[in-house]
Amino acid sequence: MKKRKISTYFSVYINEKEVVIHYANTKELAQEFLFKLEEDAERFYQSCLDIEKSIENLSASKQEVTHNQWVKQTLKDVDYEYVEY
Repeated sequence: MKKRKISTYFSVYINEKEVVIHYANTKELAQEFLFKLEEDAERFYQSCLDIEKSIENLSASKQEVTHNQWVKQTLKDVDYEYVEY
């Protein structure tokens, strides 16, 4: 399992076809994405790491909202299951 903490508002984990996102200031404990293909999971995980550069200058509250919106847009045409807990 890989783990990478991006900032104080966000961390992401990957394990084979599963990617889990934790946001610091939301009511959800985590968002879990289960992909059909390991390549899709790896691509999504890498994209989650890459987004940091484009939002690092936003306020902390805007970073989380912007990142969450970006996640939904990125997964628009990808086959995955979603669990929020």
